[in-house]
Amino acid sequence: MKPTNFQHQAYESIKSMILTAQLIPGEKISEKDLEERLSIGRTPIREAVIRLRREALIDVIPQSGTYVSRMNTKQIEEARFVRETLEKEVFSIACTVITNEQLKDLEKLIILQQTYAQLKDEQAFFQLDEDFHHLIYQISDKENVWEWLQAVILPLNRFRYLRLEVEALSWDVILNDHQEILHTLQARDEKKIASLVEKHIDVIDNDLLVVQQAYPDYFSQ
Repeated sequence: MKPTNFQHQAYESIKSMILTAQLIPGEKISEKDLEERLSIGRTPIREAVIRLRREALIDVIPQSGTYVSRMNTKQIEEARFVRETLEKEVFSIACTVITNEQLKDLEKLIILQQTYAQLKDEQAFFQLDEDFHHLIYQISDKENVWEWLQAVILPLNRFRYLRLEVEALSWDVILNDHQEILHTLQARDEKKIASLVEKHIDVIDNDLLVVQQAYPDYFSQ
C-alpha cells in the first residue's frame, strides 16, 4: 500500500527529529505527543511509528511504552563498512566521467559548507555534507544506489549528526577531506581517490569513543 501524504510527512518529520536528536535516544514518546507536536492525525503517526520501528529507530517495550532507540555501535560500524565499500567504487567511477561543470558544482557545495561551519549551523552543514556525496553518486550514474543506501545507513547518519554536537571534534576535518577529494577528482586520479574516501569515512571509528564519552546515555553499548 502506498503511503498517504500525511503518512509520508509524519514519517519524515519523526525520522528527522530522531536523526537530529530533537527526540533524544532513550526518550519515551507517545503517539498523542507526536500528534500535537506535528499537528498530524493519529493514524498517520501510528503508521510512521510502525515503519520507524521496523527501521530500528523506535523501540516498543511491552508494559513500558514506546522509546526512541539508543544508538548501537555495531549497527554504526556495519553501516560505515557498507558506505565505505560502495563509495570507494562510486568515487572511482566519478573520476572517469566528471565534467568541469560538475567540479564547479562540488566546489560551490564546499564553499557553502564552509559558510555554515562558521555559523555553527549543524543542520545546514550536515545537509551540505549529504549533498556533496549525493552529487558524486549522481555524477557516477548511481542514483538508485544512493536511494537504497539511505535506509541502510540511518544508524550511521544519527551518529554523524551527533558528532557535530561534540565541541572537541572539529568540523574542519570534514571540510579538508572534501577539498582533498575535489582536488583528486579534478586530477582524475582513480588510484588516490579510493584511499581518500577510506580515510574520510574511517574518521568515524576514531570519533566514536569521543562521542560516546560525551553522550554515554545515547548508546546501548
